[in-house]
Amino acid sequence: MQQLGYLKETPSQTAGPYVHIGLTPNFCDISGVYDTDLGIAMVNDKTLGERITVTGRIVDGAGALVRDAVIEIWQADSAGLYN
Repeated sequence: MQQLGYLKETPSQTAGPYVHIGLTPNFCDISGVYDTDLGIAMVNDKTLGERITVTGRIVDGAGALVRDAVIEIWQADSAGLYN
């Protein structure tokens, strides 16, 4: 287990300048891939389960703020299952 006072740097995985096109093709004026871009609405008024808020910041190896990071999250449904 990692000590609380020490944060280990995660490995760099640069995907390139075009990764947003694959994530949000409709936003990039590429139609016909998805009806709506993935992740546009993760919850709505019919979504079951407890709501949480996750906050944080992403810094590089020198401690500088990373302003163009992409974060992958996995969200289980109200039964704790993944799609």
